[in-house]
Amino acid sequence: MELPIIEFPSYIEEMSTDFIHLFQQERQVTHFKRLMTGFVLAEKKTLAHINSLFTFHTNQSNLNRFVTRADWDINQINQVKINMINEIEKDGIVVLDDYIVEKYGTELYGVDWHHDHSKGRRIWGLQIADCVYSGKGIYPLLSTVYLKKKSRWNSTNLFRSKIEIQKNHLTTLIQMNLQFSCVVMDKWYFCKDLVCHIERLGKDWIAQTKLNRRVKSKRRWIPLEQFVNQMINTERFKVIHLGDDMYLMKTCKVKMRGIGYVQLLLSFDENGNSNVYVTNRLDWNELNIATRYLRRWDIEVWHREGKGRYGIEDCQLRSNDGVSKHLTLSTLAATLLEIASLLSPVYATLQKQGWIPEMKHRWILTELVGQLISSTHKIEDMEVKRIVDGILCPYKSTINHTQNQ
Repeated sequence: MELPIIEFPSYIEEMSTDFIHLFQQERQVTHFKRLMTGFVLAEKKTLAHINSLFTFHTNQSNLNRFVTRADWDINQINQVKINMINEIEKDGIVVLDDYIVEKYGTELYGVDWHHDHSKGRRIWGLQIADCVYSGKGIYPLLSTVYLKKKSRWNSTNLFRSKIEIQKNHLTTLIQMNLQFSCVVMDKWYFCKDLVCHIERLGKDWIAQTKLNRRVKSKRRWIPLEQFVNQMINTERFKVIHLGDDMYLMKTCKVKMRGIGYVQLLLSFDENGNSNVYVTNRLDWNELNIATRYLRRWDIEVWHREGKGRYGIEDCQLRSNDGVSKHLTLSTLAATLLEIASLLSPVYATLQKQGWIPEMKHRWILTELVGQLISSTHKIEDMEVKRIVDGILCPYKSTINHTQNQ
């Protein structure tokens, strides 16, 4: 059972001061703090449920209006978030990917049929192109709903592919002065348009590649798969240890059609499974490439967290602006918790216990328990009743005179 919230966690109070100037009214700041807290602690992430967790909550429509109608600016929120990340991280890797969130309504913004490669079937839901910063921590950066060319939600008829969305994400991150040096992506994003854009921005890149690309060998273009087979038969591979896993790896400079000269990495795991990676950095060796590409899995960690813990599955908004603001706030809530965890003296203890994402949430929950215990000796009987009502009747608005806030 969830605990009622009588006060905001201390890290929310402290870190929210950086955002106060972005809101015109004090009650908007309160709504902001409630969402930053609720996205972390609520079991269900609908706005109504988040609102109900707070002992002294008003009608949930106020929180809904803050997300769907308030005039705060998404770009300003993201800029403050980037500034906070830069204070913690001096260099890192930006990972590009997308994911599908299954939905069941037909009027929710952006829903459509999408093919889910991991499940091998079509899914009704949202497809979101996003990017994550991988450094000391994992920080979700920017998220955009992908609309198909003939989507009924695409009222402007200005179609943007996922490649174009990610190009815009990267340009925005540069404009916001995010400190990163490399972009990592899987085979689905590896194309000339995107890697050329990354190089124009002055950044390095690493991508997994399909074997149907063509490379130059002995003055003729041959399939990459054929070139890889030649490497297997003629080259000596190095043993590379990544954590507890062992790989056989070999790099090779090669000219790839449509891309130019790249450093190729062929990798075999202990089960004999192979993957091929490419980068524009011709001076990187096997370990340089492998350790950087390994950071791509941080975005998978975020996708699991984002879908469940941060409310993307529960989002039921029906407008582009509402969904965009919901994504902005949920990713910000995850970033604030990540930064607070890294700065906390408790961080070393959490690391010793395995540092699973669940530990961060337990840490905040212990503070709420402490707040409840410390409040019992100094609150009046009526306030005790409100706390009990918050547990037994969570959807009841407990303060009638502030329902219009």
